[in-house]
Amino acid sequence: MSQYRTSRRNSGIIVPYQRLPFTFAHYSVPCERHPQRNEDSITVEKRSGMAAVFDGVGGSAAGEIASQTAARATLLGWKLAFYQRHSGFKGRMFLEQCSKVDLCKLLPQILLEADEQVRNEGAQQAGTDDLATTVALAAFCQTSEPNGYNMVYAHVGDSRVYLLRQQEPLKRLTTDDGLLGRLVENQMVNDEDARRIDQAMHAEQLSDAEFSYFRLRGGITQALGGPVPPTIHTDEIAIFPGDRILLCTDGIHDNLIEDEIEEILRKGPRTSVARLLVEHSILRSRQERYVTVRAKPDDMSAIVITCRF
Repeated sequence: MSQYRTSRRNSGIIVPYQRLPFTFAHYSVPCERHPQRNEDSITVEKRSGMAAVFDGVGGSAAGEIASQTAARATLLGWKLAFYQRHSGFKGRMFLEQCSKVDLCKLLPQILLEADEQVRNEGAQQAGTDDLATTVALAAFCQTSEPNGYNMVYAHVGDSRVYLLRQQEPLKRLTTDDGLLGRLVENQMVNDEDARRIDQAMHAEQLSDAEFSYFRLRGGITQALGGPVPPTIHTDEIAIFPGDRILLCTDGIHDNLIEDEIEEILRKGPRTSVARLLVEHSILRSRQERYVTVRAKPDDMSAIVITCRF
């Protein structure tokens, strides 16, 4: 089936309607301890193929302001970059051809501008410079192959990007800017042990030292708006029909282990799977500590992008 169904005129330009190749599902809730204030923010641009989650830190209203400021700046930067490449076009956006845009260069530029906005506008609004936010962002473009797409993703902090491919196990595409990553860098633990610590369900699975690492794993070493400009981590991967991509804040992956995330992603309907991830995370967060050490009340946000056949 052709991806172009019909066309319309806009300012003298014939603009084709695209059959959108991706389904975006998203869901975000505040922590039950402060239900009127969600320190997470999400941005979804379906037609142009961009999505991002942000998790504000700084306490009280500062975290909320940090994530909202970064989300607004990221969305504005994305739209400005698009319209600069399509001068005079005022209609709906659509996925770029990969040959026409360098997303590996564009995404860090957008996030560094968001970092500046958090430091300046956000700090002024919050009345403090003690605010910051994590980010995980994904953007898509079309390749020259039929039904071929690339995803470029960028992140700072401990918000994550996962890929679930048919007949393959869940793959975490990002590495947290956090304690466990620093321990691996300093060769105090290896990658396998770091993952085992991160995925523990019970204290008995860990040594005393490992349990202390587990409890401190949420301490991030980089963020947008932090004390020093962040390093924007970027990479890209080919995306195929049937693939599912998850962007989530730590309210999801701190509560759920990756086997649980995979099961929900694999079985959940594409339009409601993000909500299911959040609901399961809420249930886990309410469990007593003697049941599991993972229980953690928090803001929770998930975006699940399904590449349709």
